[in-house]
Amino acid sequence: MTETNNKVRRGRILIALAALVVVVAAFFIFVTMNSERVSAQNAQYLEGSTQQSARRISEWMTDSQTEVRLLTSLYESSLASAEEASIDGIRDLAAYTKFSYVTFSDASGMTYDDRGRSEDASERDYFVRGMEGESGVYATDNSLFYDDLSVIFYTPLRYNDEVIGVVSGAYREDAMEGFLATNIFGEKTSTFLCSSDGVVVAHSGVSEVAGDVKNAFDIYTKEGAASEVTRAQLEEAFRDGSSVAFDYQNDAGAGAGMAYAMQLEGYDWMLMRTFPASITEGMQARANLAGLVLVGMVGGALSLVAIFLLVQTMRQRSKLLSESEHVTSIVYSSLALFQRFAVINLKDNTYEYLKDESIKDDLPRNGDYNMFRYYWQTRFYNEEECERMKRALTPAYIQEQLTEDVPYLHLEYRLEDSDTGEVAWNQASMLPLQRDENGVVTSVLLSVQDVTDVKEREIAQHNALQDAFNEAERASRAKTDFLNSMSHDIRTPMNSIMGLTAIASMYLDDPERVKDCLTKITTSSRHLLGLINEVLDMAKIESGNLGLSEEDFDLPETVESLLSIMTPQINDKKLNLKVEIADIQHEHVVGDPMRLQQVFVNIMGNSVKFTPEGGTVSLRIKELPSRVKGSGCYEFTFSDTGCGMSEDFVKTVFEPFTRANDSRVTKVEGTGLGMSIVRSVVNLMNGTIDVKSKLGEGTTFTVTVYMKLREGDEHDLTPLEGLHVLVADDEEAACESACEVLRSIGMEPDYVMSGDDAVAAVRDSEKNGRSYVAIILDWKMPGKSGIEAAREIREIVSDDMPIIILSAYDWTAVEQEARSVGVDAFISKPLFRSRLVHVMKGLLASEEPEPASEYEVLQQSDFSGHRVLLTEDNSIAAAIALDIMGMTGLEVDHAENGRIAVDKLLDSEPGHYDLVFMDIQMPVMNGYQAASAIRAAAEGKGPDGTMIDPRPDLGTIPVVALTADAFADDVARARAAGMNAHMSKPMEIELLIKTLKEWL
Repeated sequence: MTETNNKVRRGRILIALAALVVVVAAFFIFVTMNSERVSAQNAQYLEGSTQQSARRISEWMTDSQTEVRLLTSLYESSLASAEEASIDGIRDLAAYTKFSYVTFSDASGMTYDDRGRSEDASERDYFVRGMEGESGVYATDNSLFYDDLSVIFYTPLRYNDEVIGVVSGAYREDAMEGFLATNIFGEKTSTFLCSSDGVVVAHSGVSEVAGDVKNAFDIYTKEGAASEVTRAQLEEAFRDGSSVAFDYQNDAGAGAGMAYAMQLEGYDWMLMRTFPASITEGMQARANLAGLVLVGMVGGALSLVAIFLLVQTMRQRSKLLSESEHVTSIVYSSLALFQRFAVINLKDNTYEYLKDESIKDDLPRNGDYNMFRYYWQTRFYNEEECERMKRALTPAYIQEQLTEDVPYLHLEYRLEDSDTGEVAWNQASMLPLQRDENGVVTSVLLSVQDVTDVKEREIAQHNALQDAFNEAERASRAKTDFLNSMSHDIRTPMNSIMGLTAIASMYLDDPERVKDCLTKITTSSRHLLGLINEVLDMAKIESGNLGLSEEDFDLPETVESLLSIMTPQINDKKLNLKVEIADIQHEHVVGDPMRLQQVFVNIMGNSVKFTPEGGTVSLRIKELPSRVKGSGCYEFTFSDTGCGMSEDFVKTVFEPFTRANDSRVTKVEGTGLGMSIVRSVVNLMNGTIDVKSKLGEGTTFTVTVYMKLREGDEHDLTPLEGLHVLVADDEEAACESACEVLRSIGMEPDYVMSGDDAVAAVRDSEKNGRSYVAIILDWKMPGKSGIEAAREIREIVSDDMPIIILSAYDWTAVEQEARSVGVDAFISKPLFRSRLVHVMKGLLASEEPEPASEYEVLQQSDFSGHRVLLTEDNSIAAAIALDIMGMTGLEVDHAENGRIAVDKLLDSEPGHYDLVFMDIQMPVMNGYQAASAIRAAAEGKGPDGTMIDPRPDLGTIPVVALTADAFADDVARARAAGMNAHMSKPMEIELLIKTLKEWL
């Protein structure tokens, strides 16, 4: 017995020794593999880090080049002559750049920096290239003004297309060092920016090799360097711009570090970064230490194994007994949750109950499954439930549902007690116990649980939700009925007003008929006003917020700003630009113009980037019918004839950092974030953005946004009505769009599609006696341009006929020539209504006739000798008020807003005005502010808070509110601001006469 135990003991010792040998061998293998793994990972990390920095530096160099070009372009646009060019003009613009310093070199090479110093740069390479019209980047280790290393971005300065000097922006050595600085795992490393011949242009970090590194090849040529890359291969890689990885040697010996070099995208410079050996060695040491600790732990663990096995064996028996009792307890506790358990053998068609609570004696605990099904079919709540469960309990249905990927089957049903009539909800669960070789279930465990309480609560909640839904639906119907009712009630008097107005216009020679129509119109108007006041007096139903800044802005200004940003890029690539608008009814909106322009610049910028020279970039703006009350729906369509996108890429175009894997676009700079930002901004605006693209043909982005509408300045278009205008443009869509805008302001346009046709049309109109009052010519047309056509037209027509040039391009270069041939004005594409009205009224303005009024009460009133001041920002409302008040003999002056009214009162002599009518909602200064300023002037306080000579008369002059703010709190607020009376719009003649009699 003892000998047997000794053999067992020796066997266990041998096993332990063998295990120890295996562990030690595994440790040495681990150390070797770990060293290789760490080196490989660090090489990969170095490559990735260098690539990221190279992209960042390439983008920085491109941005710097763009920045110096933009600075030069801005300065060129301000030059009146070549002699004006100096560093003084550039200094202010340079303050907004990131350069360490900015210089200007005149044509002789004399160079001035932004601190007033001067040096001769005529021998400098970048000056010579700049004077030859080139732009680029240049590195020197002895800059003019600091005699240190500088990276210089230069570009020629032109005047009238002639190079008159060179503008450059430079980064000094400290700026470059800060830009290139890099830490790897907390340890500073070196980064070198080199030329293709290895010369170091800029560097950052610590000196890892003996002496200063002046050439990238210096760190390789240290004696004893070990690398698979030869020096010749390294030099060749630099010349070819190829990426290369190699080991370098420091004073400590071979293998002191790794280096990786790659070319900057778009430049012939190389970026080289080192990975110190100390980092790699430290990582390997830490990993080896961890392995050593692991070996120690494993050895200790092996020592404890024997003891553990002995103790385990002794305790195993007692533990198994304890667990058996615990499992038995859990099973019995779980069984209490269910009323019935049964095992159903679908193959043998039998059943056996393990627990049969609430089952009467007429169903055996085991037996044929068909008898089991028949027993329960007679106890279901109704026939519908019986049929459903009859099918659900068939073996075929169970096997069909319990496939291999379905863990269980749930069935809910109701049972009715035949004795008491009580109905109980039950939930049956079937779990597969056995399956055949084909995966078909052959035996299931059936568990049944009473869920009556749960179902009753669920039904109660469902009923509550249904009631809430019904209530919401009733409220919605009530709201709809209210809107339908109000729509009918408002349309009825409105239709009457429109119909009576039409009738009155047909019987202008029948005063009695017109008077009758006007009386009925007045009645209908008062009824309509009453309805509106009732609606406005109701509490607000709901309100919303876009979550963006809300500013007043005009679409024309935003579009012009966009085009001014994009036109230089479009011109640089020699692209064609097409801009058109359609159905723009509202130009004055409220929104976030900065974010909107951000969307536009991103989309059109991509169009310009990815459209080859000679291609076309288009923008179409259209106002769609709006579903949102008080907001306009605007559709902006950006199209190009560029390289297009594949169907797969279109699906991901709005995802961050996504760029097309296409050789035609991989050299185009960008982060891949632009379109993701565009989608986010459009979503904030509750808008939509769609994209359609075809590879090789182009792309179209459609942005639809809603913006709140606001009233702009009203214009009297009477002087323009019926005037004949000729439009010439080589694109029919542009002609039709321009004619549509002209017709909207009352003019009668014709259009032709070439310069020759325009000359012919003007000549024919002069012969036929149907002369045009103005001519609009597109600047760039095939054949005869707009300027050439204008020269010939001016020989046909008189000098007082306006000729207008229409263009989407910057016309400043040809403005002098155009005006010399007789062009009177310029209008930017797209042709917005407000811009056209402004130009046309400036060229064709004439006095507007005063409309007459036939109200007898006005004719009989006489307030001659009295002067009143009417403050009204709406030109139509002001014209109506001026006419009505003028019929009473009053002398009426008009102020467009509250500030103008206050200034008129202060500039007039005391007693000049007898009464002031004051609108409330006005720009600049509203009615409340104006009334307070008028009363404050009586005490010597000016509108800007300054002290003025007191005007006691302004403390007593009657001020009457004339406004659409007609509620009780509006009247109280007007009186609190210092007003004497309140009149609501629309103006009632009788109340006007009554007010005049009271205060005059």
